Formats: sequence, C-alpha cells, structure tokens
Amino acid sequence: MTQPREAQSNGLAHTHLPRGVVFVVAVTAVVMSLPGQTAGISAFTDFLIEALEITRAQLSIAYLVGTIASAFVLTPAGRAYDKLGSRVTGTVASAALGLSLVALTVAPRIVDGAVSVGISRTAAALTTISIGFFLVRFFGQGMMQLVGRTMVMKWFDDKRGLANAVLSSVMPLAFGAAPTMLNLLIAAHGWRGAWLILAIVLLPGFSVVAALTFADPPPDYHRARRGAASKTRPPRYLRAMAGTARRFGFRRTSEPMRPQEDTTLEQARRTLTFWIFIAVTTMSSGILTGFTFHVVAILGETGVGREAALGILFPTAVVSVLITPIASVISDYARLKYFAVLHGISLGLVLLSLPLLQYNSLAYLGIVVFKGLATAMFGINQAVVWPRFFGLTYLGTITGFSTAWLVGGSAIGPYLYSLSYELTGSFLPVSYLFGPLCILVGLLGFRADNPNR
Repeated sequence: MTQPREAQSNGLAHTHLPRGVVFVVAVTAVVMSLPGQTAGISAFTDFLIEALEITRAQLSIAYLVGTIASAFVLTPAGRAYDKLGSRVTGTVASAALGLSLVALTVAPRIVDGAVSVGISRTAAALTTISIGFFLVRFFGQGMMQLVGRTMVMKWFDDKRGLANAVLSSVMPLAFGAAPTMLNLLIAAHGWRGAWLILAIVLLPGFSVVAALTFADPPPDYHRARRGAASKTRPPRYLRAMAGTARRFGFRRTSEPMRPQEDTTLEQARRTLTFWIFIAVTTMSSGILTGFTFHVVAILGETGVGREAALGILFPTAVVSVLITPIASVISDYARLKYFAVLHGISLGLVLLSLPLLQYNSLAYLGIVVFKGLATAMFGINQAVVWPRFFGLTYLGTITGFSTAWLVGGSAIGPYLYSLSYELTGSFLPVSYLFGPLCILVGLLGFRADNPNR
C-alpha cells in the first residue's frame, strides 16, 4: 500500500481502502476493548477473589485504583495518538492489551512469589491486581476505544451522526453479550484459558489487522468531500421517525440548538441545570458499573443463578439499542430536562426492582427494561446536553470536566457495592439508599431548564 510523502514525514499512515472497510475495523477495535471494559471483567471477578485470596471489597478497591490511574494517563496518551496516528497507536494498544491479559493470568503466581520473600499476601495481591486493572483499563477501555472512535469521526466527518448511531448500536449489543459469551469460554477452558484465548485474538490476531488496515484520511480527503457533505440528507429512518413524532403532536422545541453566547465552564458551574445533569450521569455511571461488575453476586443474593445473572446484560442492551434512535430524534423536539427526569427515575427503579426479585420473578423483566432505558438516557444526557445548553467554544473543557465525574463514578460504584456487602452481608442496602435518591434527582430534573433559553 503506497503512502503519500507527507504521511511518511509526520508519522501518520493513510490508506486507499474503502472507508466502509475502515469503519468496520474501527468498530471492531471498539468491540476489542471488551477485556478492559467492566462488562468484560465482571465474568472473572469471582475467580480473581478466590485465586488471589482477597475480599470483594479489596478487589473493588484495586479496580477503583486501576481505573482512576488509567484516566490520568489518557490525556498524554491522546497527545501521542495525535502525533503517531491511528495505525501505530492502534497496533501498539492491541498488542499491549493482549500482553496485559497474559500478565493477569499469572497474577496469583506473582503474589505467591512475593509472599515467599516475606511480603504480606494482601499487600502483594492488591498491588498486583491494581496494576493489572490499570493495564487492561488503559489499553482496553482507554486506548482501543479512543483509536476506534476517533478513526470513525475522522473518516466520517460528513456523516458523523449516522456513523455514531451505528457505533452506538453495536457497542451495547457487544458489551451486553460479552458476559454470557465469556462465561461459556470460562466454563470450557477455565478463567486463565479464557484470558489466554482473548490474548491470542488480540496478539498476534487483531494487532496484525490494525497494522494492515488502520489509517487516517489523507490531507485533502475532507476538502474533496466537503461539498457533498453539505447536501447530505438525514437517513430515511430518521426522517420517518421525525414525521411520526410530528403526527403525535411533537414540535421542535423552543429551546435553541445553541446558546446565543457560548458559556465557559466556570459560568456553567454556577447553574443548577449543570449540576443536575452531572449528578444524574455520575450516579448512573457509578451504579450501573457497580451492578455490572458484581452482577453475579448481586443477583445471586436474590436467588438468580450465574447464567441468568450474566444473561441479563444482553436483553438490557437490546432495549437500549431500540430506545436510543427514537429518543435521539425526540430530543430535537422536547426539552432536555425531561431526559434527566426519565434518567433518574429509571435508574431508581432498577435499584428498587432488585429486592423484589426475592418475591416475584417479574422484577427481572423490570430490571431489563429500566436498565435499558437508563442506558439510553445516559447516552443522550452525557453528550447532547452540553453543546445545546453551553455552546461549542468551551465544549472540550466542559466535556472533560463531566467525564472526570463519570470516571470517578465508574471507579467508586463497584466499591460501594462491596462495602455494603462487607458491612451488612448484603448488596441490597445500596438499593434502599440510592434508589429513592436517584428518583429524587430525577424529579429535580424538572428544574433543569436550559440556562440560555
């Protein structure tokens, strides 16, 4: 494959492959981040607790430390991506994620070796698994997603909405199916064997694919497509849903799509609206991540078996995928504060449905529906709100601030469930405490009007 001369000079690789092929491999890269996602780790948590001889709370602390540490390193890693390009960064990230999984399989042996020279088993185990979580979270959840998503956005500058819609539909389905598929892999080959198989898929498997197909568009690519992009119509299915919304009485909201004057982060933080959306998305990130991380143990407490517990994540992903495109269209016609209301209430109903599983199996269906709805609302409230309410000039700063809260929530959530179990012998106090709180935040959403309306 011949590269332009300027591509060779700045380290960025370009390609003559059809961009449809590039899209497929980019989406595959996001899916390949699964071993570093909570959904990909949840199937292994019980085995790690047993092999490392630590408590669930201690494992959650290690997960918290590894997750937060990975978040701090992503900014310089993003700068490296800008300098080196998709091909180099994607190849290295894929190979490094595979090696990280191999390292996790030998974590118990590392701990045993540390104990043999007089180091405390608990200290050795927590240090080892914290480093392991850092590696898979950084290279998986962090870099593989960053490369895949950014490559899609670069190539589909003229159709970002459509490309992101497809990507957003694939991800929940893949992540929802992951625990069940990994459970089957573990049952057939053991937890170490399952991780080794995934490591082989990544290295040498997908890292070779990345080296051959990952690329950035050439310098004149968007100039050639800019004229066509300005004439692009929305996809037919989006126009059909918009027509249906109008027939049911929805009209485009009186809220402006952008404020007349863009808002700085400092100005945004002075508004109640900003903190209501920060609160509902952060609680969602923490609670749903914690639920996914401990899903087998949480549902096991209410009498649900391991396979059924892991199997709950896929139908919730299907519900989310069905709701997301409809909700995305409606968001152009309704005030966004109603999405905060739906988000908080659906999240609260997920939590309050958990204790009911002990008495009625229909609560299982309730968890599927409400968790799918909460996931769909999360996708809108973490992305659509900020540009509409506060503009584009400071969007990176505002998004970065909100993302820090989301990462913090995803790190703390698993620990909250573990702490509940350590103190009370049950996960249900989290439901009793945070269920009503989520509903309260949802009701506060009625006050989350557009500050620039």
